[in-house]
Formats: sequence, C-alpha cells, structure tokens
Amino acid sequence: MNKFISILLMTVCSTALFAEETSSKEKSPLNYSLLTSLGYYPETTPKTGSSHFAGLSGIYDGVELVTEFNATYTMPFLKGSDELTADNHLTFNLGVELSPVTVAPLASVTFSPIAFLEFAIGGIIGTGWGLTDDIQGLAKLDESKPKYENLTPFAHWYFYTWASGCFMFDLAAVWEGDWHHVVATASYKVGYQKMTGTKSSVWTWRNTYGQASGWVYEQEYFLGYQMPLKVSTVGVGTTLWGNYQASDYGNFSRNYEGDFMTIDIWPMAEIKLSQKDILYVLADFRGRRSFLEKYKDDAHEPFMTKTGREWYFYALGFQWKHTF
Repeated sequence: MNKFISILLMTVCSTALFAEETSSKEKSPLNYSLLTSLGYYPETTPKTGSSHFAGLSGIYDGVELVTEFNATYTMPFLKGSDELTADNHLTFNLGVELSPVTVAPLASVTFSPIAFLEFAIGGIIGTGWGLTDDIQGLAKLDESKPKYENLTPFAHWYFYTWASGCFMFDLAAVWEGDWHHVVATASYKVGYQKMTGTKSSVWTWRNTYGQASGWVYEQEYFLGYQMPLKVSTVGVGTTLWGNYQASDYGNFSRNYEGDFMTIDIWPMAEIKLSQKDILYVLADFRGRRSFLEKYKDDAHEPFMTKTGREWYFYALGFQWKHTF
C-alpha cells in the first residue's frame, strides 16, 4: 500500500487557477513560498476477486509529511492588448522538496500564451534513505526474498522530468459577478521517471512502492465553485496516472498489468486563512489493483495476479501554502 501525498503534489494547474486573483495583485515579480503537505492514511485490507469496494479495517495506517520551498520569478512574455493575451507571462521556479526520508531539488518553467491555456516543463532529482522497514525513501525490490532493500543515499538517485498542458475555464469570464465563478481545469502531463544505479525493474521512491522506470502520464480534471468567502473554493477532481508500457515491469508486466491506470477521486476545499496563507483540504478515494491471491505486503504485490479494480478510501490530505 503506497503512502504518498499523490494528489497534493501531482496537481498540475488547479491551484494556479484558484490563486490567479491573489497573484495578480502582487507587484514584485519575485516571490517565495513554503508548501507543506500532510497525508493521513487509514487502514484498508485488500480483498481478493474481481472489481469491488473495500471498507476500512483500521483507523490508522500511517502519516506522511512533505515540505517544499519555492522561489518563483514571473515576467511578461508575448503580451497582447486584448483580454485574452494581456496577462501572458513566463514563470521560472526553483525549489527543494524535503521529507523525513528524501531530499530533492526541483525546477520548472511555465508559459501562458492565452488566458485559458498553460504549458509547463520541469524536473526533479532526489535521493533518499530508510528509517524503518516501512518508511523508505529510496529502495529496490529484491525478488529473491522478496523485500524492498534501501539504496545508498547520494549514490542512487530518483529522476523525473515532465511536460504538461492545462486548459482552464472560469464562467465569470463570460458572465461577470463575484458569485459566478464556476471553474474547471483539464490537464495532461507526460513524464519520464528512472531510478539510477540499479537493475531492479521495481523500486520505491518516498514510500511509493511498485514503481518502474519508463514513460508515465498523469491526467487531471477538476470542477469547482469559487466564492468571495473564507472557504473560497469547493469542488471535486479526478486524477488518472500510470505507466504507458506494461513492459517497464519486466517479468511482472503481464500478471501484474504494468500499464494499469490508478484512479483518484478527490473532493476538496480551499480556505483562505489570510492574505499570505491558504489551506487546502481534500479526501482521496482511490481505485487500485485487485488481486487473485490473498494480499501479504508491498514486496509480494508484483508477484500477484491482477483481476480487477478495488475502490477504497485512501487518504485525508492537508496542504498549507504560505507566501512570504
């Protein structure tokens, strides 16, 4: 069972749309922000068989904390005189992501050629270490045991580079009014991920078990409503992600279905605590692999046979953004 604040950190452009009004008031092109994400995971014991729902089996299965510091510089680029291009810009971002078991510098460049479109490229390279058998930053699957074994920090690296496109819509753009902000986003991200220095086809990065090197994708769709209130946005989103090729998983590709699509559905709320502080709260319902065999642990999972999809309540997430 992966422990990963997946939605909070995979979001491509939804929060950018929510923050558009605030950011436009900032005069300085250089901004600093601190993003702290907390995930709480209840326990759900997987069930065997075809597609089904699984209920909670315990109130606690772990927590995860990730902090990200970013420095962002925004400059006008290809600006026009009409409403659709008046805010065209380039944004450069440098940051570092920290968790109890990983450290990872990151960088991205975002280009907005028109009010409702946004394109971005970026990358992250990180290393990690283990605290316990269940809390691992960087590890490979030893198929002979089977067990995830920690890799040497700063001798092995997780590498991920990506490009994305995002479409954004706000009803208030065509029907003016503080209470007309029905917002929607749709994004697609293509990436390549790799664990260096190991021949193992399956590995883990920051307790996300069952990963494989290769081309990956993320799709995200969100529909929400913005209000001139302290609870400024509510809505629901879905994220679909996975590997393009089952062969990335080597000998496990067929039975394990290496190109399986994981689906997350997440109702969320944005709360404006102050001019510089925003809190995001979401609940994550996930569709993962269902197996023929009785589930034992993460290390045995690639050896099992996928038979369908299991839906369950995955996590409760909180994200606090502070702008300096």
